[in-house]
Amino acid sequence: KTVTAVQAFFYRVIQSDGFLHLIAGRDFDTIKNNVLEADGLGLIPQFSPYCKLEKETIGGSFVRIKFGRISKKILLVNYSNISQWKKILGSSIECVFIDEVNIADKQFVDECFARQVSFDHPFTIFTLNGDVPSHWVYTDYINSSTIIGKTPASIFADMQRTPKVKGRYYMHWTFEDNPVMTPEKIERAKALYPVGSYYYTIKVLGERGAPGELIFLDYLSDSVIKHYEYDYFDLYTVGVDIGATRAKNSVSLIGFKRDFSEAAVVDCQPFDLCGYKEKTERIKSIIRGWLAKGIYIEGVFIDSAEQNYIKDLQTTFKSEYLPSVAGSYKATIKARIDLLIILLSLGRFHFNDNEGGKKALQAYKIAKWTEGKKGEEREDNNEPQNDIMDSVEYAVTRHMNALLKVATERGKV
Repeated sequence: KTVTAVQAFFYRVIQSDGFLHLIAGRDFDTIKNNVLEADGLGLIPQFSPYCKLEKETIGGSFVRIKFGRISKKILLVNYSNISQWKKILGSSIECVFIDEVNIADKQFVDECFARQVSFDHPFTIFTLNGDVPSHWVYTDYINSSTIIGKTPASIFADMQRTPKVKGRYYMHWTFEDNPVMTPEKIERAKALYPVGSYYYTIKVLGERGAPGELIFLDYLSDSVIKHYEYDYFDLYTVGVDIGATRAKNSVSLIGFKRDFSEAAVVDCQPFDLCGYKEKTERIKSIIRGWLAKGIYIEGVFIDSAEQNYIKDLQTTFKSEYLPSVAGSYKATIKARIDLLIILLSLGRFHFNDNEGGKKALQAYKIAKWTEGKKGEEREDNNEPQNDIMDSVEYAVTRHMNALLKVATERGKV
């Protein structure tokens, strides 16, 4: 996989019109190990007369390509560090190589495509291991690609359901395609994982899978997406989740009909971790933007564990005539899941078809039970989707009892 991707990337770079190009990975060590060196089969050893790793006078490393009179520069960007994204902002980049794209931030990937728009023949390569079938990299890009060569029946079936986009191609790889893996090494590697397990599925077979069963998959048909104007609902609540480590802060707006017969995620705005003051200003700005739509926001509900922050916001919001702030309703995550499953199955909960609604929907599409605790515990690895779901649920559970009462009395819409 890497050998072929590196070769295609190199030849496309030297034939390109642009000077700047990009290789992105989880961090510099990953880029070096997976793409630049790759056990002697990476970009630099394969094309050593023409490729050289150099260092900026101010800044990080890059790859210089010199081929006769041709000179190109390949930027190296760590997509896990948002401050490094600045390297590509405002630049025109013709060829892009994103390693392990399934763990990259979608916003970064979208920004890469935006950097290519000035070129007639932009070129992009993704590499990835198997992931959750509903992952955005499949639904937005891979499923609309034309398959080259052989691919497992399960992936073929997934991709056949999506119309193809001209210029997109997909190739599937397994252990048998790795030039440094002898038959003995392959058998040893296969023996590491039980047949049928998640890691056997994604690492050995290279197929799509999830480590725990998806929670909401059976309830998230296309009908859960609807278009809402801000005047459709009678009242609104806001949920706020404060992220930790690699997660995000998330602010969600939930709309309710007056009789609680319907509710929806009208908008959701996650943003990166930042300092106390900036975080507070971002939250206020988001809420003011919604209030400017002429809606009534009943209150802002925050994780009850954030008591100090809740008290600070209560004072600030009151002085600035913003909606009241309170701790979220103390429902367990399992109770929140049960509520949403009931509402979704009865057609009483939806997601707006705007960017925020789709972000929230994507979070629920990849929500999984913790392995070995199906039906008991939702997996939480401090990933952004958990913060998005928490912010949605802090807002929804404000009227949990009313929603359940109407749902059980009236049934399916």
